[in-house]
Amino acid sequence: MKLAFLISAHTDPQHLLRLVRSLPEESGKYLHIDAKADLQVFSLVAEQPHVHILDKRINVMWGSFLQVDFQRALMKAALSSGMDYDYLITLSGLDYPIWSNEKILHYFEGNHGKEFIQGMRLKDSGTDTKLYQEYRFLNNHAWKYGTLKSKFRVSLRKITYMLGFRKPLDIHFDGMTYSLYKGADWWAVSNDLAKYMLDFYDKYPSFVHYFKNSFSPNETIWQTIAFHSPYAERCILTKGPIKGLEQLTPLTFIDYTNGIKIFTEEDFDMLIKSDKIFCRKTITGKSDRLMDMIDAYRASH
Repeated sequence: MKLAFLISAHTDPQHLLRLVRSLPEESGKYLHIDAKADLQVFSLVAEQPHVHILDKRINVMWGSFLQVDFQRALMKAALSSGMDYDYLITLSGLDYPIWSNEKILHYFEGNHGKEFIQGMRLKDSGTDTKLYQEYRFLNNHAWKYGTLKSKFRVSLRKITYMLGFRKPLDIHFDGMTYSLYKGADWWAVSNDLAKYMLDFYDKYPSFVHYFKNSFSPNETIWQTIAFHSPYAERCILTKGPIKGLEQLTPLTFIDYTNGIKIFTEEDFDMLIKSDKIFCRKTITGKSDRLMDMIDAYRASH
């Protein structure tokens, strides 16, 4: 199994170094470091084998199309490497593997042909779709929350919604109709599906335009393409409603019950029992003991 890990990071270089070192040794590690971060503090990460840090760095705004931009750049970097990876796997810089590398490799080998991208069709999901029907104008501007410009952006969104302007949950372009699918940032797709997604993106700019002013397009654009692709039956379809985003992450255990939970040693048993390959989130100074426990578990399993 040739695996490529597509990792987005903006903080905690110590943890990112530990994460990179923990992954299968011969796998590719393709990293996007947020433009707001000091690249110099990630110098040790850059020196690790099979690590490739993207030259073009994006000043990412959460929930904006800028997140799609770096995801696309990471996929293109892996696919153009000449390595012919079996799977491209997305991680954040604050994730950590729970399974041993041997088990990870065996899992993907045993499930070769499956796509680990999960999604639900929003218009019949039974969940609240207001966020996805709002127009998010000016979303790519890196305006800090609470500033006048940011408040203007929020007001514009609320006013347009109040006036009855709604983004449709079906995308119509070039005589075709695509239903919007919702997923999460954490997925693994085959080399073939990754190529299909990027080719579709390039071929249909009218389709891509729909997502430019959408809420969290990074959690919808790739799922929507995948579930309208020849690979749709290999993907993981979920019936709504769901209680949280963690129900849309087939490989990564997260807990958003009361905000994004930072895992500590007290969560070890829960993580092991989750039967997920990775967890999020772990950070230096709070999760060190937990990661030591996970490392010992990985070495013995």
